[in-house]
Amino acid sequence: MSRRKRIQVRLRGFRDRRLDRRGAVLPLVVVFLVVLLAMAMFTVDVAYMQLVRTELRAATDAAAKAGVEALGRNQSSEAAIAAAINLASRNQVAGSPVILRAEDITIGTSAYQADGSWQFAPGGARPNAVRVNTVFNEASPNGSVPLFLAGMFGNGYFSPAQQATAAGLELDICLAVDRSHSMCFDLSGVDWSYPPGTPRWPDPVAYPPNSTYSRWASLDSAVDLFLDTAADTFKPPRVALVTWGSRIDRTTYEYYITRQTAPAVSNDVGLTNSYNTIKQSIQSRGNNVMLGGTNLSAGLDEAVALLEADQTRPYSRKYVILMTDGQWNEGRDPVLAAQDAARANIVVHTVTFLSRADQSTMAEVAELTGGQHYHADDRDELEQAFVELARTLPVVLTQ
Repeated sequence: MSRRKRIQVRLRGFRDRRLDRRGAVLPLVVVFLVVLLAMAMFTVDVAYMQLVRTELRAATDAAAKAGVEALGRNQSSEAAIAAAINLASRNQVAGSPVILRAEDITIGTSAYQADGSWQFAPGGARPNAVRVNTVFNEASPNGSVPLFLAGMFGNGYFSPAQQATAAGLELDICLAVDRSHSMCFDLSGVDWSYPPGTPRWPDPVAYPPNSTYSRWASLDSAVDLFLDTAADTFKPPRVALVTWGSRIDRTTYEYYITRQTAPAVSNDVGLTNSYNTIKQSIQSRGNNVMLGGTNLSAGLDEAVALLEADQTRPYSRKYVILMTDGQWNEGRDPVLAAQDAARANIVVHTVTFLSRADQSTMAEVAELTGGQHYHADDRDELEQAFVELARTLPVVLTQ
């Protein structure tokens, strides 16, 4: 065989072996692509399942809380069931409204245990809790949830379920409200802008807040609504009142004008179920001058101390509602006061009023203690914030 032919034979052999290797690798590539596709499909469906579970958790929690709020407000199991069903239907899970039936809702009693847990029992002479079971399966009106791709490998549906229990609580609440001089300003949000008719001589500082158009008047109205709403709950809370501003002594301009001194913080009313006492105290404050700056931490510290000192109801939940229209400019950092409140297991809900209020600090105070921050741009929103607090504070998820 000539040399040329030997080379041709070798080349053909090389090409044949290369084709053989291609043929061997091709099935591996196909298997790899199938596995990769399956993993992608699995990831998509797992993420979707987690989203659906989150939506279902939120809808179930909301339904239970709506049910127990209606139970307390109406003193009716039927009203509680209707409220839970209605609220659930306003939430969507997997793109569809949640359907609850009466048999999915249990009215009962939740009791706080010494170990910090809650025990639920159906029924009871004085029910204070609502349990909601939400199910998505073929036997329920909601049906099972279809998946995107899992059906290609078998079962294309999954059946999530959630349970939530909400209970009404015994509460001790301290209102810690700003009585600095800015509460005499009007509702424009502009510093040193007073309601029409405010006397100017010798200085507006020398006069009480306007009884209709001042910021204090708006707070007075909001607190009235808060107390009226709280009185209608099935376990009206005990409420205390702390007011705060900054210390005014004989060396200050305010004393020179008014001949009055003032402490940075005052414990105006201790914990009580006599809401008229608090209303009268707020009105009495509105009939006097309001002086000083914003020592916010002094108000929060006093409110926490007041709640800690009263041990007549050791199992009650303790809350502070801290309200201001300004920015703290005296005293220690309110965040430090919030940390102390958190260590005392006291939740602080914060309310800021008008555009100049320090929303970021107040939001941080609320977050550190497990509370909520509300901001109001006008009188109506301030009233709505206080009403919402009165309605929702007595309700807690126990499961």
